[in-house]
Amino acid sequence: MKPLLFIIAFLFLLTNCTTPISSYYVNSQSGNDSNPGTAQKPFKTIDRVNQLKIKAGNSVYFAGGQTFSGNLHFKNISGTKENPIKLSSYGNGRAIIDAENGTALKADSCSWLQVKNLKVAGTSRLKGNQGNGIELRKTQDCLVDSIEASGFLWSGIKAVGGKNLRITNVYANDNGFSGINVESDGQDAGGLEGSWGKSFRNVYIAHCVAENNPGCPVVKNNHSGNGILIGGVTKGLIEYCEAMNNGWDMPREGNGPVGIWAYQSDSITIQYCYSHNNKTSAKGKDGGGFDLDGGITNSIVQYNLSANNEGAGYGLFQYYGATIWKNNVVRNNISYNDGSKNGQAGFLMWISSGKPEPISDCQIYENITVNCYGHAISFEPGEYPNFVFRNNTFILTENPKSYINGKYSGATFTENQAWATNKTALLFPEDKRAKLTDPEIKLPKNDNELPQNLQEMFKTKLFKPIK
Repeated sequence: MKPLLFIIAFLFLLTNCTTPISSYYVNSQSGNDSNPGTAQKPFKTIDRVNQLKIKAGNSVYFAGGQTFSGNLHFKNISGTKENPIKLSSYGNGRAIIDAENGTALKADSCSWLQVKNLKVAGTSRLKGNQGNGIELRKTQDCLVDSIEASGFLWSGIKAVGGKNLRITNVYANDNGFSGINVESDGQDAGGLEGSWGKSFRNVYIAHCVAENNPGCPVVKNNHSGNGILIGGVTKGLIEYCEAMNNGWDMPREGNGPVGIWAYQSDSITIQYCYSHNNKTSAKGKDGGGFDLDGGITNSIVQYNLSANNEGAGYGLFQYYGATIWKNNVVRNNISYNDGSKNGQAGFLMWISSGKPEPISDCQIYENITVNCYGHAISFEPGEYPNFVFRNNTFILTENPKSYINGKYSGATFTENQAWATNKTALLFPEDKRAKLTDPEIKLPKNDNELPQNLQEMFKTKLFKPIK
C-alpha cells in the first residue's frame, strides 16, 4: 500500500505543478520565444503567438507602447460567455501591431473573442498595404473595443459573416475603402465583397470615429472612401458615432461613399451620430452624411446631425439589383448646408433606371433642414409612393430656389414649415398646408459655431428657438 500511496501523491504534485498557463505575455524588448510566455518570462514575437493552441479563458497581452511586426492569425478558436478569449495590451499605453503590407489580425470561424486596447497599423493604402486592420470572418459573439486602426488598403475594421458583433470606441482613420465595414456574405452590385442576404444578425457599433478614409485605389468600378458601412445585417444599431472628411480620393466617377450608411439590411437604427464634411467624386450623387440605401426595410434614422457634406445630408436610395426598399422612418434629424457638390439639398431621393425593386413607404418628419445651395429636398426622377414629409422645418438661406426640386410621383407634403431667410416670397405649392412663416430659430453665424466633434454636439443645444 505504501508504494501505491507514494505514486498517487507524486502524481497529485505533478498535476498541480503543470497547471496550464491562462494568460500569455509578449514583450518585444525583454521577451524570448523560448520562454513559457508568463509575465516574468514573456514571448517576443507575433510568430510565437500564432503557434499557440488558444482555448476558452486564454488571454494574450502585448506590452503597451511597444511595436510588434507581423500578422496575427486565429482560426477555429472558441471561448465562452463566462471564459472569453482576450487579446489586449498590458502595462502603459497601447501595443502597436504593425501589419506592414498585410492584415494585423485575422480571426476566422471564432467565437467569444475580445480584441481590446490595441493600435493596428499598415503601410498605407498608397504604399503597398493589401489588407484590413482587424478582419473577422464567420465569427460569433465577438467584441472589438478601444482600437485605433490606420493605414490599410481596405478597412480599419472589417467583418464578413457571423452574428452578435460589438464594435465600440474605435478610431478608424486613413484607410482606403472604409473606416468600419460589416457585410453578410457574397458580393455587392459592383462586384466587391459585400452583401446579398440579410444574414449577419445583431450588430452594435457605438462611440466610434471614422475620419479621413479617402478611397481605395484598386476599386475602379464602385464606391470607396466610406466612414461606417453595414450591409446584409438584420437588427443593427449604430449610435454615438462620428464620420468626417471621408471619400475625397475615390478613384472613379459615379456613385460614391457616404459618412454613415446601410444597405440590404433590416431593422437598422442609426441615431445620435454626427456626419460632416464628407466628400465624393465629381459626378457622384453620394458623399452625404447618412444613407438608407438599396434593400433597406423597417429601419430608423433619428437624432443625427449632418453638416457641410458634398452630397445630401440624408440619402434615400434604391439601386438596381437590390431587394425591396420599404417601411423606413427618418425623424428628428438636422441637415445643415449639405449638398455643396451634388443634390444641393438636405434630403435626396434616388432610384436607379431600369426596373429595380420598388422604393416606398417612408415617414419623414420633424427634421430641420437648413440649406444655402437652393433646396431643402431633391428628387431624382422616379416613383416614391407613400413617402410622407410632415411637420419638418425647411430654411433656405443665401440663394433660395425652391423648397422641393426634381421630378417625382407618389411623395406627399403636409404641415411643414418653410422659410427663406432673405424674405423672398418663395411659394411651396407641394404642401397646401405649409406654414410659410419664420420659425425663429437661431442659426449658426458661421461654421465655427457648429460642433467641432461629437462631444460638442451633445454639449450644445443646436438651433435654439429665439426667445
